[in-house]
Amino acid sequence: MTRPLDMLDAAITGPALIRAGLKRLWHPSLRWLVLAPLVINLAVYAVLIGVSVQWLSGWLDSLMGTVPDWLQAVVWLIWLLFAVMAMVVTAFTFNLLANLLGAPFYGLIAERVLAQERGGSADLATVSMGRVAWQSFLRQLQFLRYLLPRSLGIALLTLIVSFIPVVNLLAPVIAGLWAAWSLALQYLDYPADSDQMSFAALRQHLGANRWQSLSFGFSALLASSVPIVNLFLLPATVVGGTLLWCQQRQGVER
Repeated sequence: MTRPLDMLDAAITGPALIRAGLKRLWHPSLRWLVLAPLVINLAVYAVLIGVSVQWLSGWLDSLMGTVPDWLQAVVWLIWLLFAVMAMVVTAFTFNLLANLLGAPFYGLIAERVLAQERGGSADLATVSMGRVAWQSFLRQLQFLRYLLPRSLGIALLTLIVSFIPVVNLLAPVIAGLWAAWSLALQYLDYPADSDQMSFAALRQHLGANRWQSLSFGFSALLASSVPIVNLFLLPATVVGGTLLWCQQRQGVER
């Protein structure tokens, strides 16, 4: 078994993996797989930004009307916290849609990075590429069946908490933790699927490496929150997740 990372080690791991993924993006075997979903992500992001700006403006106006007089002095902090939560929701939704639509390409990216890391051939036959792409799409649907009902529960909890003075400061924390866990699960699912690990086994695996998983998930969340740059960082996160997967599996196999 691999040694569990402490919180400090794990905190460093996530950003380093995203950087490593970014450097790998323009490898000849990955280049076209990066450019194709880039166009899809651009369209998804433009729509989400327009919707989220309108939603945040109206919601904050109504929320500020419920703030008691004794909290008026820190109303700016409340506004900031809920702006952060809106950013988390937008980034989370962007990841969700972009990964569903880009799943065929991201599955192929993970497959090729696994081959590179393990010394195999990164070239796949056309039939194999089609199989991997289709399997990645089906696996994303399985992920959505896990994610959507739980996200609805977290959203309802966050909404209830947001109307309770003082306690409502926890709302962005709840949303952020769930988003980080979900994104770690989503991005490590691509290489796990290639290695034929079941979705249930993957959840157990990430739970056993929770600090490293959350660090990577928070890094993915931050990467997807940076306008324009996030369009390139999503495929970089797929590569980073695959590199993390290889590290973890090597530790288990020793």
